[in-house]
Order: sequence, then C-alpha cells, then structure tokens
Amino acid sequence: METRVFRRPAYVWFPAAAAITSYVCAVLLAGPWDAEPAAALAVAGASIFFWALGWDSAVRSTDNHVSFTNFLVTTTVAWTDVHEVDVHDGLTIILRDGLEMGSVAFGRSLLGSFTGYRTHQRAFHLLREAQLKASGTQGGNSKGQVLRHWSFEWRRLLCALAVVYGPLTVILVLSR
Repeated sequence: METRVFRRPAYVWFPAAAAITSYVCAVLLAGPWDAEPAAALAVAGASIFFWALGWDSAVRSTDNHVSFTNFLVTTTVAWTDVHEVDVHDGLTIILRDGLEMGSVAFGRSLLGSFTGYRTHQRAFHLLREAQLKASGTQGGNSKGQVLRHWSFEWRRLLCALAVVYGPLTVILVLSR
C-alpha cells in the first residue's frame, strides 16, 4: 500500500530555515564564550517547534485512509467515512457525520481566499481522486459517528530530540 504525503513547499522551507537558524544560535550560545547553557537548550527547543510546524505537519493518503498530522498528533479516518474533500476555505475533509478535519499546513488564509488557494490545488485534486476511487471500491455506512484514530508521533519526536540535543549536549560538555 503506497502512502502519498502532501506538504506545501513554502510551508516546509520557511520553518526549516527558522529551525536551522535557531539551531545555529543554540550552538553559538553553547560555546565556551557563554556561561548560560539553559539559553542554548531553550533556543534549540525552538528548532524542534519549527520542524514540527513545517516538515512534520502533512497530509498522508493511502487507498484505505487519510491522515492529518498537526504538531506530532495524527488523526486518521477511513476513506469510507469521508463525505467530501473541499478547498473552499483551506483544504478540509468533511466527514459523513458533519465534522471537518484540516491541516495546519493547508489551512485557511486571507491571501488564499483571494487567490483561490492555488497552493492547495494539487493536494486537493489528488485527495479528491483518492476519495472518489475509494468510494467506488469500498462500501461504507452513510450514517453514524465516524471512527477517528488519534496517535501521538512520539518516535519522530524522540528522533528529533536526539538529533537536536545530542550534538548540543556534546558541545556543552566539551566547552566547559
């Protein structure tokens, strides 16, 4: 089963640049010329925030389900529980029980409302195609509450913490 991942390029690269910048600042603060290592650890935390905001926030789709990851929390529903894919006010999935799911990365914006959400169109068309394909091959119940699965992506967070704080800790130890 192939998983398609959708991210907005600008929404990935601007937070990635901010994450790199904050990490460089953390490394500079951790050096021997600064006597306060707590500031370096706090600034390094900003790089994890920017990573979670930009790179980790994504929409994932398979033949059977669609998932939205926002700040390390993933919400997954089966395609049979999706009533409609909409891009009118940001990219949203309207579930058959009336609730909506959305993504931080593909959210609503003032500029998008004027331009017709051009940056969302590719993901919209591919998700709409996947939803139509799934509705044609799978039977679904048209009533009742939709079963949503929430998960916290702790493994990705643990890897990010190791990548950020591992080298920073080595620098802090060696500089003292």
